[in-house]
Amino acid sequence: MVFGLGKKKGILGLDIGSSSIKLAELKEGKSGYKLVNLGETFLPPTAIVNKSIVDPESVIEAISMLIDDLKVRSRNVVFSLSGHSINIKKVSLPLMDEKELKEAIPWELEQYIPYSINEVNYDFQILPGENAEGNMDVLIVAAKKDVTGTYIDIVTEAGLNPVVLDVDVFALENMYEINYEPTSEVVALANIGANVTNINILKEGTTFFTRDITSGGEQFTELIMNEFNVAHEAAEEMKFSITADDVPSELDRLARDFTDSLSNEIKRTIEFFSKTLWKDNVQRIFLSGGSSKIPYFVETLGHSTGASVEVIDPFRNISYSDSEFDPEYLMDIGPKMGVVLGLATRRMEDR
Repeated sequence: MVFGLGKKKGILGLDIGSSSIKLAELKEGKSGYKLVNLGETFLPPTAIVNKSIVDPESVIEAISMLIDDLKVRSRNVVFSLSGHSINIKKVSLPLMDEKELKEAIPWELEQYIPYSINEVNYDFQILPGENAEGNMDVLIVAAKKDVTGTYIDIVTEAGLNPVVLDVDVFALENMYEINYEPTSEVVALANIGANVTNINILKEGTTFFTRDITSGGEQFTELIMNEFNVAHEAAEEMKFSITADDVPSELDRLARDFTDSLSNEIKRTIEFFSKTLWKDNVQRIFLSGGSSKIPYFVETLGHSTGASVEVIDPFRNISYSDSEFDPEYLMDIGPKMGVVLGLATRRMEDR
């Protein structure tokens, strides 16, 4: 799904998250993708709150510093949005050509969004095949103009040229598709961000259902802050000091409480999909995002959903030079680079 903002090629991926900003650059060749550039810089905790930019100057400064530090040459960039400002709907419509569909989409949108059609940018994609009623399924995405405008202004002020606006869940799908073989299983991609968890459920490589859950790793940070009466920065340090092999006893209960709570949220989303939209259960779940590595998450989510759960490897089919990128470092940061690597695969001719 692409909102085209320009016509230039050579695109950087830019993931503007609530806690950090990530940038990736890939080179596409006959043998696949090669990693050219990758980096991350952190934001103050109040810069972006629930995907709303509160402190634009801090965000602009962070993007500019990241560009300078990585010495990137391209200025064309694709970035993405998620959260309450994005509406994604799959609708069933009578078979029609694309011209007729373009005329029908605004009427369909008005039924599903809580604001005027004039207040949004929108795009659509026809899903493969016909449904059981002989109609076609169409995926429609609408993003509020005031929100997209704010992000576009910030990216531009940071010295970049925004050419594509994407959505987090579709960037995840891109990343998954270049790294994993097609399967007939029902697969869920769950990206655990700071304040939002993106869910994308795929059937035979096609998006069937998406949802953004307004919970994420920041909730674990808040548990630590309240338990130990420490500031946000100290709580973040404590959170990321945890490894699968070393969970401090004072953090063990909090880690279990967090993973139980978020696993239940994801389970409810998956159950809604299985019971109301599709007859099959989700069979595999791939986790990404910085908090996906918190101990107990994989086991807890697998137990609650009955699905096979694993942390995704976004570098699985992406080559890189060992002299330029430390393999151990890439393995460590891999899970939180899922969205930005998916963005970096975008090209203007994509739909």
